[in-house]
Amino acid sequence: MKEPSHLHRILKRKMIRDQLDHTFDYPLTLVVAAMGYGKTVAVRDFLEETQADYVWLNIESYETSVHIIWDSFSRQLTQDHPEIGHRLSSLGFPLNAAYRERVIDLLEEWASLSSKILVIDDYHFANLPELDSLIDRLVRKSIPGLHILIIPRTRPAINVEELKLKGYCHQLKSSLFELSQHEIKEYFQLFGREIPDAAAQQVQDITEGWIAAVYLLCWGYLETGRLDAGLDLNELISTTIMDRYTEDEREMLIKLSILDSFTLPQAVYVTENQAAATMIKKLSRDSSFIRFDERSQKYAMHNTLVGYLRELLENKADQTEILNLYKRSGEWNIANGFTLTGMKLLLKAKEYDLILKVFEKRGIARVLDTAVQDIVELFEQIPLEVKYRYPIGYLTYANFYLPRVDMEGGNRLLSEIERYYQNNRLTPSSMKKQIAGEAELIRMFLYFNDMSKMMTSAMKAHAMLNGSSCIANKDMMFNFGCPSQLYLYYRKKGDMLGLVEFAENNYRYYEELSGGCGKGFEYLIRAEYQLEQGDLEQAELNANKAIYKAETLEQVSIIICASFTLARLYAARDAFQEAARLLDKLTERLSPYNNPIFMDCLDLCYGYLGGITGQPHSFAKWLKYGDMKPTEMFYQGLAFNYLVHAKYLLLEGEYLKLEVLCEEMHRLFSIFNNLLGHLHAHVLDAIAKHRLYGPVRAKVAMQQAVAIGGLMALYCHLPSTGNTFSRFLPPWQGKVIKINT
Repeated sequence: MKEPSHLHRILKRKMIRDQLDHTFDYPLTLVVAAMGYGKTVAVRDFLEETQADYVWLNIESYETSVHIIWDSFSRQLTQDHPEIGHRLSSLGFPLNAAYRERVIDLLEEWASLSSKILVIDDYHFANLPELDSLIDRLVRKSIPGLHILIIPRTRPAINVEELKLKGYCHQLKSSLFELSQHEIKEYFQLFGREIPDAAAQQVQDITEGWIAAVYLLCWGYLETGRLDAGLDLNELISTTIMDRYTEDEREMLIKLSILDSFTLPQAVYVTENQAAATMIKKLSRDSSFIRFDERSQKYAMHNTLVGYLRELLENKADQTEILNLYKRSGEWNIANGFTLTGMKLLLKAKEYDLILKVFEKRGIARVLDTAVQDIVELFEQIPLEVKYRYPIGYLTYANFYLPRVDMEGGNRLLSEIERYYQNNRLTPSSMKKQIAGEAELIRMFLYFNDMSKMMTSAMKAHAMLNGSSCIANKDMMFNFGCPSQLYLYYRKKGDMLGLVEFAENNYRYYEELSGGCGKGFEYLIRAEYQLEQGDLEQAELNANKAIYKAETLEQVSIIICASFTLARLYAARDAFQEAARLLDKLTERLSPYNNPIFMDCLDLCYGYLGGITGQPHSFAKWLKYGDMKPTEMFYQGLAFNYLVHAKYLLLEGEYLKLEVLCEEMHRLFSIFNNLLGHLHAHVLDAIAKHRLYGPVRAKVAMQQAVAIGGLMALYCHLPSTGNTFSRFLPPWQGKVIKINT
């Protein structure tokens, strides 16, 4: 329901308004001044008068996570532009080049509808280099129609002087916000009082033009007819504001001071006061220190008042009451979908048990995948004895930590968990068995990419868990962000068929344990093998079977890999347009999921195919430039990125760069002994050396490829003539190397 309009008096200040009008002339506008000088009020008044299309992002005073800031921004954007907001939310904060490009594309799409202003208030609270870097990139990109307006108390850690020199940035001087004697007289007139020049001069001497203090002195003057220079700020707030409130109203405001902004339902829940909503509406109408934003439907108290109230809270309330406020705020955030924010508030409340209960929920996987460092920092602060009270929650964290953060550290963590419960006499035998089974299942990722060891662990876990895991589920990321499963798992020369047959016979154990994760994998890996062997008809048949089976449980990872197999297969038949159409349809299919890892994987598919068809425009920018650290892909599939980047260098004729990159790729492929990666790298290296030095040195590299892949390597360099092996390199490359065998 729309709130009644404010009765607040706003002093119209032409000099500030004229400067703010330049917001539409620059990518970035800075409004820097100390607390209480009216920055926020001036900007809001400007936006309302110009009827600007804007999104207002307020940085919370306790915020230390770019992920939470991004979540707040995308949710606010969703109110007016649901599709773009949801897509930005799913991407998460862009920590790598791939995501930055997608974010820029989405913001360009948003700003193309009409000129937009992104306002970031209280930016000084965001001491986050990642956010500074993103703002800097957006400003330098100078997206048409997008204007960023930042309101901090101090200049942000962005290269402001350089941006100003290059014409990207406009900054309002802080002195503009100091009220002159004339403006002080005008301000008092807003409240129906004329004051003489001497009194205005006295107010200016007392306040030094600080509008927050002028406001408080004005209220005191209205009540007493005196200008008391002896009162400090807290005394002014107490006598001019707080003394006019009831005891219930004061108590409610003190409790709400832990929040930087709040909705009415949130205020009621946190304060446990059903009358809070009515009181807040009343106080907001009567005071400029409590404002309501119609777009976000949130209330916020002025920082000056918040600081005063928080001091009262610390002095008045016992620690138990304060912790309870943080607890209820955390509960409210989690219940309303702000899981990471909620857990951080629960941490402040020392409600460690509630955090572990969140880890036991199935929906925690998405939070774990998008805020890795935040989760690690949060979990490390929970006492060990609390973690052990929740074995499934603790194991869920280990399941996240081992593949996403550190294999060795994850293995040590698993061993500690197992040892504790096995030696604990109070742990029921059935629970001990389940813990051992879940740990065995998690440990299978320690053996990545040894299919035999991984499936052996899955089989053991299957027996201990009676075929059903509480941790693994069908929504887990199956393909580690890599579009080729043979690339990941083929590590023993001459054993490709044995690998495929073993996977076909044993993968069902993990599939059943996880409730269907990777369904269709047995058909997929057979199709990939048949493609490598040149059996195109059977490869096509099994790839389609993999897709049909995966569709029954929405196993998108399998669908991507099988589609990639089909695209390469069509390219081997010289059906390049059909291959491109298939990937285009896959893009449409993936769009509703808004999953950044899927999008990364799709970029790899397009780039790989572009390397075959000789189309540089098929490569995403991050793959063109080789900007791949860090990425959101699971690290097991990381080196595949470099392989696609290498294909782009080949297309561009960057042979020296390609030669150097091949050396680096061999190092990366050696981590998990990705033989197909080594094979590609040797062939690419042979081409680079042939162009740079001639056939003699190229022959050495090609012989190494032959040692891995036999005749497969010999055909890697041939133009596309229907031979499946020619898909590894562009069809126009030609017969650049001849080797006598």
